[in-house]
Amino acid sequence: MKPYVLTETTADFPQQCYSDDFAVMPMRYMLDDEEFDGVEHKLTANEFYTRMKAGAKSNTSMIDEATIRKYVEPLLKEGREVLYIVFSSGLSGSFDNATRVVGDLRNEYPGAKIAIVDSRNASIGEGLLVWYVLHKRDEGATFEELIEYAESLVDHVCSYFTVDDLNHLARLGRVTKTAAFIGTLANIKPVLFVNTSGKLIPIAKVISRKKSLKGLVDKMGEKMLPASEQQRIFIGHGMCVEDAQFVKDMVCERFGIAPEKVIIDDIGPVIGAHTSAGVVALFFLGTDRREKNDASE
Repeated sequence: MKPYVLTETTADFPQQCYSDDFAVMPMRYMLDDEEFDGVEHKLTANEFYTRMKAGAKSNTSMIDEATIRKYVEPLLKEGREVLYIVFSSGLSGSFDNATRVVGDLRNEYPGAKIAIVDSRNASIGEGLLVWYVLHKRDEGATFEELIEYAESLVDHVCSYFTVDDLNHLARLGRVTKTAAFIGTLANIKPVLFVNTSGKLIPIAKVISRKKSLKGLVDKMGEKMLPASEQQRIFIGHGMCVEDAQFVKDMVCERFGIAPEKVIIDDIGPVIGAHTSAGVVALFFLGTDRREKNDASE
């Protein structure tokens, strides 16, 4: 049997890319006073962003240990090899929870083959790592080879974002309220990226939405591995598919990448709670994930 691959809702993994022997574990989120479990009680991305734009306040929590155990333990009982790709440790405590559960399960099931990999990424950046791992597995990689491959890719999955709402970034503490106010008046849009520690960092400010979208593609031009190595490129968005398509068209035209290799999908409620509507994100394989103006490293 092939190794079983697990990830979480935070990967925003495109439905069209689902595979067998693979599962996405749900995470809970709140909208005002209403809780959603991501399974039986959930919202579509558009429903979620529509309510946020109307003023609803959102909140999320890390994946809980009970959910991890619920998914992993039955697989170990079946004798399956399990690779669990986790949401960035730089953005959440999910990796710590996963480490505790996996440690307990290893003690309870001696000889069980289970590994966790910190994606140090978010949204479809985490999802792109998962896609490459699934592709490698389906080519026949062993469990050990798959772990090594996943870990080798972590620092090459590049993630660049832009958002349309500086006030939401201010509420999250990414920019000051004064900067958000002035930036909104001046139509300033930030470009952000996920750094090597897995943290979301602003790196540039541009004037106008179109320039911020072009800025994502410009960063890809600086960082990308050759187009021949880009088996898939993911673009995520928060209820702004036209802007995502604009980015896709630029990527295909500038780098000669076939349109079928570039997949557009929603950024779901768990990540969307932290970005709000209007987010556009571009994910690809790059030479590395470092930026000279990242003061956090």
